[in-house]
Amino acid sequence: MPSRWGPRWFKSVIILLDELSVSIDPQSPSGGGDLVLISHAHSDHVAGFRSKGVKVCSEATAELYRAQFKRSAEARLQPLPSWTRFDDLEFRLEESGHVLGSSQFLLKHPDLGQLTYTGDLNVEGSILHRPPPVLECDELVVDATFGHPHLKFPPRERLYDELAKWVVRASREGRTPVLYAHPLGKAQEVIKVLNEYLGLEPLVHPKVARVCEVYVKHGVKLGFRTMEPLRGGLDGGCEAFIAPLSPRPLKAPFKEVKKAVVTGWSSVFSYAAFDKSFPLSSHSSFPELLSYVVSSRAKRVYTVGYYAEEMASWLRKRLGLEAETLASR
Repeated sequence: MPSRWGPRWFKSVIILLDELSVSIDPQSPSGGGDLVLISHAHSDHVAGFRSKGVKVCSEATAELYRAQFKRSAEARLQPLPSWTRFDDLEFRLEESGHVLGSSQFLLKHPDLGQLTYTGDLNVEGSILHRPPPVLECDELVVDATFGHPHLKFPPRERLYDELAKWVVRASREGRTPVLYAHPLGKAQEVIKVLNEYLGLEPLVHPKVARVCEVYVKHGVKLGFRTMEPLRGGLDGGCEAFIAPLSPRPLKAPFKEVKKAVVTGWSSVFSYAAFDKSFPLSSHSSFPELLSYVVSSRAKRVYTVGYYAEEMASWLRKRLGLEAETLASR
C-alpha cells in the first residue's frame, strides 16, 4: 500500500501537503516548514524554535526551552491533550511520557487519514509521568532510539530500589553519592526516587535546579536543595548530589565521592569512568515499542532513532508490516 502521507527526512520529519509543509522536530532552523511541531525540550529537538514557520508545542516545552537555553520561545502553546487546526490539517497533542511537556502528535487530514508521530516515547510511564495513550492511526512515525530487538530494560521499580540502596551504601562508606543524569527528565526522576524511597532532598547543580523549578511550577512535587554556582571544593559531603551528565562530566566538588551514571545508554555502551551505572531510560525499549506499534493498528510504520534500521527490519520480517527507516544513526 503506497503511503498517503509520504513522510520523509530532511533535517526533520517533513510532510508535504498541497497547501502547506509540516516539519516535526527539525534539527536545524533551515529544516522548518510552514508549520513546525516541537515535541519536547531536549537539545536535539528544539532547533525549530529558531525557524521561520508557525511553531506549536506544549506550554511546558516552551518554558523548559527558555530555562535551559535562555532564549525566547515564540510559539503557539497548546495544553495536553488538545486538538488544533492549521488550514485543512487537524492535529492533536498528547503526552508521550518522556519528560515534562513532551508530546505525541496525531495528524488528521480529510484526504489522507491519520498519522501519529510519537516523538521520544516512554510507554510504561515513570514515578513522574503516567503511561501515555496509544494513538490509533493509519501511518505511524515511531521512536526507535532503543528499538533493537535484543534490548529490554530492567523493570523500573527494580532500578529505583537498586539506586536508592546504592545511595545508602555510599553514604555508609563515608562518601558522597554523586548521580550524573540528564538535567531535563532523568535528573528529576532521580530526585523523585530519592524523595520517595529515602525521604532525602538531594543537592542539585544549578543546571538541574533551573529545570526543577519549571517542573514545580507545573505541579510536580520535588524536594531538592540548590547549589550556587560551584567555586572550589566543599570540605564536607552531602547525602546526595545530582550533577548534569555531559560528554565531559564536571568533577564533583567533594573530597570523597562515589559516582553513578543514570542513562539508558549504559545498556549499550560502557561507562567505565563511573563506579556504577543504572540503565534507567526516558525512552521505551523494544518490547514496549512493539506493543505500541501493534496497538496503534498502523498499516505503515516509519522508524526514527539510533536503532531505526533494526526495528524496521524486524517489523517487516516478523509482522509483515510495511516498515521503513526515516532516520537512523
